[in-house]
Parts: sequence; structure tokens; C-alpha cells
Amino acid sequence: MAEITKKRKGELVRAVFQVLLAEPEGLPAQEVLRRVEALRPPSEFELQDYPNRPGVRRYEKVIRFSTITSTKAGWLIKANARWSLSPEGKDAFSKYQDPERFLDEAWKIYDAWRRSRPEITEDGGEAAEDEETSSTLEEAID
Repeated sequence: MAEITKKRKGELVRAVFQVLLAEPEGLPAQEVLRRVEALRPPSEFELQDYPNRPGVRRYEKVIRFSTITSTKAGWLIKANARWSLSPEGKDAFSKYQDPERFLDEAWKIYDAWRRSRPEITEDGGEAAEDEETSSTLEEAID
């Protein structure tokens, strides 16, 4: 079975940043995804729908899911279905040219954020945010 490598995810996220560097006011998420596709076309595997979710193409989901760490790192701002870069995101794009290193650095910051979140409690206390839920919620807002 084909898999999407860390390098590929990094390339896609860096393409998101490349698109947004040219748009200081940001863009609607759907427009970002459209422009990224022109820069980094989907592979045959990414063109396919998820087997259990007909009509849901892997490509967009991979990009949305892969940007979660950059969002939690404070590099990518997603608000009101609009994406933009923070000054830290612009710096990170310049500083970490290698796609895998770029993801690793975002992950370090994300992991620190995640560890600072409240744990799930048996009495229904606040739970840490789930990446899949975050990605799905974001799509619903778009």
C-alpha cells in the first residue's frame, strides 16, 4: 500500500506557506488548496478517495492534517476559513528549507503545546484536542 512520506507532507506544507507568502492578508482555505495543487500536483495515490469515504480525496485531507502542527506551532493561522502566516511562520519557512526538518521543528513546538493541554478526566473534564476532529471541524467551517 502506498504511503505519504514525511518528506512529501513537508513539501505540501511548505507549498501552503509558499502560497501564503505571496498573500499577506491570507486566503480562503479552498483557494490555498487549489493553488497548492498547481505547485505540488497530487500523486496517483493522493488523487484517490479514501476507501471508507467516497468523495473524500486524500490530497486535501493530507494537506489539512499535515498543517495542524504548523497551526499549533503558531506559524499558520486558520481563522474563519481563511489561512495566513504569522511572522514566526514566515521566519520558519526561511529558516527550515528542508521539508522534513520544517515538519520536525513544527512538531517540537506542537508537542510542547500538546503536553501543556489538560488531560481527559473521567468526570468529563477538558480533553486535549484530537487532530482528526480538528481537521474535520475546519472543513465544516470552510
